[in-house]
Amino acid sequence: MQIRFFKPFDELAEKGEIQLKVDKPILVKELFSLIEKQIPSFERYVKKENDEIQSFFVLFVRGDEILKMDECVRDDDVIKVLPPISGG
Repeated sequence: MQIRFFKPFDELAEKGEIQLKVDKPILVKELFSLIEKQIPSFERYVKKENDEIQSFFVLFVRGDEILKMDECVRDDDVIKVLPPISGG
């Protein structure tokens, strides 16, 4: 799985992308854990309580689709990691 980081996450990761290998489809919340293992500072963008993700300050996007925590991703996916968008 190709994970592409966009500002400010590319600076946090110290690279524009990483490759993750998953043998079967996994939930987006599991993807958070895999990224945290490779990039421990990523954890500050995720609020947890009793090891359960409560909220997050990052968007995972596949194509044009913003992914929800209970959706599955696969090894052949390209996932973009973006900050939440706000406007005024």
